[in-house]
Amino acid sequence: MQLTKLDRWLKERFIYETHVFTMRLPEQALPRGVRIKNIDSQKARDYQYKLVIKNNKLADEVVAILKQNKLIYSTHIVEGNHWYNQRIAPKGKSFTYQWILRFLALILFGIAGWGLFQILDNPEVRATLKDAWREISSGT
Repeated sequence: MQLTKLDRWLKERFIYETHVFTMRLPEQALPRGVRIKNIDSQKARDYQYKLVIKNNKLADEVVAILKQNKLIYSTHIVEGNHWYNQRIAPKGKSFTYQWILRFLALILFGIAGWGLFQILDNPEVRATLKDAWREISSGT
């Protein structure tokens, strides 16, 4: 299904993470919000640290710091492993269209329930239904 601007914004804001791989950390302190993970030397030959950043602007700041310190780095944008991924961005579906359809279904069920209540509130309809039930129960 086609993704809307809201769907793309939700993915960018809440699901995507920027992973920056580097051999050394810069001498100056990194901004708040950057998680630093050591990479096992057996798994990664070229890089020793992985910086996990959830905010794009913060990722741009970190890349600027790495460039300023003349460090070699590599960036990857990946989907983070969060519990809410399937709620915000279900595979092959649009979050926005799903909620629009749910809202319309809720309105239709509300109208149907209100209409059923109005019909059953009529004493003549209730009397007819009771007579029909008595006939069905008696078997005649």
